[in-house]
Order: sequence, then structure tokens, then C-alpha cells
Amino acid sequence: MKSDMERNDTKTRLINEITTTGLQSAAKKLGAPASKRQIRKGVSKNISLIDELLRLALIKNKDASKQVQRNIEFVGLGIIAAHTFYKGFKKKKPLWIYEGIFLTAALGGVLLATQLKTAKMMINE
Repeated sequence: MKSDMERNDTKTRLINEITTTGLQSAAKKLGAPASKRQIRKGVSKNISLIDELLRLALIKNKDASKQVQRNIEFVGLGIIAAHTFYKGFKKKKPLWIYEGIFLTAALGGVLLATQLKTAKMMINE
């Protein structure tokens, strides 16, 4: 029987592989072909941040420290996305521009999920 750690490691690898393959296909369609290695180097390091942010955004715990941590990670992801996007334009690297767009979209998705959760909680109260 697999331990929880083995399952989580397998799940993380699967998420990274699916994300990498999807981003590779999207980059190719947008005219910026890239290897999986290039994509992993740029985006995969931020996947864990996005995953943690989603977990924090969707928890039911109203602990103030978790909300502060969530807000700090929102800001951090926003800064990473903006920096990557800017760096892509400055150095004329389309892959970095697409990476910035991906991170911005991920941040928008997490923010939307947070707002929907908040609205749902207000309706249920």
C-alpha cells in the first residue's frame, strides 16, 4: 500500500507533467516552440506556489494567519507574473511573455475562486 507521501509525490509529478505538456502545446500554437525542459525551468517552479495558494484560498478555516499568508502569496504571485511578463518584453523572449500570461491567468483563477467562495459563504449565512 502506498504511503501518503508517495501518493502526494506522484500527484505532484502528474500535475507538473500535464501542465508542462499543455503549456508546451500552447506555446507551439502561439509561435514560441519550447522544450519541456525550458517550460519546467520557468513555470514548474511556480506550480507549487499556485497549488499552495489554491489550498489557502479554498480552506474553510477563518484563521487570520492563514488569510495573511494567502494575501502575501497573492502579492508574490502577482509580482512574479508581472516581472516575468516584463522581462519577456524587455529581452524579446515570447516564451517568458507567455509564462507571465499563464501566471497572471492562474492568479486570476485563484482570485475568482476566492471571490466565489466568499460570495457563497455570505449567501449561506
